[in-house]
Amino acid sequence: MQTVNGKIELIIDTASFPTKGKPLSKSRLDFVNKLKADGIKLKVSDFAPAKKSKTKGPLTSSSRKLLAKTNVSASEVNPWDLAHMVNDQIKTNQSFVEPDFVSEFIVDNKVHGGMKNVKSAILKSDSNPDDYDPDWNPHENTVWYLEKKFSQLRDARNEVMINDDGYLIRIGHLDTGYSNHPQIPPKLSKKLQRNFVEGENLNDATDKNIGGTLKMPGHGTGTGCILAGNIYETADGKFNDFLGGAPFAEIIPCRISNSVVLFKASSFARALQYLIDLNNSGTRVHAISMSMGGVPSQLWADIINTAYDAGIVVVTAAGNNFNGLPTRKLVYPARFNRVIAACGVTYDYAPYYIKKLGEMQGNWGPKKNMKKAMAAFTPNMPWAMMNRKTISYSGAGTSSATPQIAAAAACYYKKYHSELDKLEPWMRVEAIRKALYSTALKKVTKADEDYSVYFGNGILQAAAALQIPVKTNGLVKSDKDDIPFLPVLSIIFKGKAPVVSQEMKMFNVELAQLVMTHDDLSKLMYNEEKDFVKLSPKRKKEFLDAVVMKKEASKKLKEFIKMNKKKLAGSPK
Repeated sequence: MQTVNGKIELIIDTASFPTKGKPLSKSRLDFVNKLKADGIKLKVSDFAPAKKSKTKGPLTSSSRKLLAKTNVSASEVNPWDLAHMVNDQIKTNQSFVEPDFVSEFIVDNKVHGGMKNVKSAILKSDSNPDDYDPDWNPHENTVWYLEKKFSQLRDARNEVMINDDGYLIRIGHLDTGYSNHPQIPPKLSKKLQRNFVEGENLNDATDKNIGGTLKMPGHGTGTGCILAGNIYETADGKFNDFLGGAPFAEIIPCRISNSVVLFKASSFARALQYLIDLNNSGTRVHAISMSMGGVPSQLWADIINTAYDAGIVVVTAAGNNFNGLPTRKLVYPARFNRVIAACGVTYDYAPYYIKKLGEMQGNWGPKKNMKKAMAAFTPNMPWAMMNRKTISYSGAGTSSATPQIAAAAACYYKKYHSELDKLEPWMRVEAIRKALYSTALKKVTKADEDYSVYFGNGILQAAAALQIPVKTNGLVKSDKDDIPFLPVLSIIFKGKAPVVSQEMKMFNVELAQLVMTHDDLSKLMYNEEKDFVKLSPKRKKEFLDAVVMKKEASKKLKEFIKMNKKKLAGSPK
């Protein structure tokens, strides 16, 4: 986790403020003046996009959240301590404040999608970015993932395209934007595109092609072409077809990352809110594909719940790692109940895992978070190279798996839209997930454990999913997403004012972030397979002591733990 430009930015949940869907009145922000007197300056703005869409109907966001820029550096105070200071000044029963952290999503450094100047000597060398990675199958430059033996996306999309009745499917694509590559989606919507990167044009989601260390220009072009790419013909003529899984769908590009695959929690949430507002105003959005992820955020939990209630299928990447770093477990939002976590499976149906140093691999687990996960194919995937306007065969990571599953969800909606549109919104999500999960291939090779450990519900079989008719029987609404961590706190503070519970919620989110970013804390929770409340008193004490020792932990959290350690470490109820 890190803050943008060293200055702390905050997300403020204003649930108790009387907004009625309108911008907050400055008179309701008296806490800003109180903090200013203490030398803390806040520049507050509405969470929802500043400009209205050109589509028919008003876009009045249901969000009651604010974004706040501060004049305080993370080197001066822990961001969570500042969040508590602001929350204390708001003094309402339901306010909640969290830092607007920036997450880093691990991407493969072998995919040079943003190369501006390519010398002919490089193209003939072993580092040719067009070539497959020899550490993985298939050992050839080929478009393979669409086939019946793998994702079945070619058969699935052909079925719905042949029987096209004109119903328009829309997929929100949250990434670094798009380019003018020949294989970008044929129905990419420039009218509905949006940019949520600060300082850039809200209505222009094109990738600005900013290169440099840790930067990945072209990432959105690569994932977008897997999602719904246009016609592509290989040099040998063996493949001459649509490159993507859902080229029939209208793609709404939302740029949430400034070419660097680093993005604010608020950028993802604002983009998703925009798509939800579109959907609720009559411009239906059926699915979301986001090949990014990071540390947990309460804002993310809230916005995922809103998307689910709006009937939008959200697919996000499980995450990647290099030999277990920064984490081998699912990142967020993929861990949430109401999201499909996209894990990776190789050409050989093996876990996306390798012991070779420096080789990227995919995340999975904890097992309790794999119930809503599934896998799609990677690496050695076709990858659209933004600047060179060619196709590479070294695409990798769960970035490549995510758009495949989103495309499959779009295929299912396309076929069964009449039946799905009659259901309650949440039931549409569950009906699609049921079809995808129930038909997923329950198989794994070269593995020590069951397929479910690595792939959750199994491996995507898009055409098989289309054979499952929509049925309401057995559909169960998924539990509302939240970030519970210390449920025992509700017992400790039973009978206290509601404001205390919000403070506990802030502690919960901070603890979840600390566990995800510190392997020693994860191990004390048995690699997060056990909830804190189920740990032995001895292990609870060890965990709490370890948190207190973390320099990254806030003073407020440390003080709370020290004051309540005996209660927190008590025997589980």
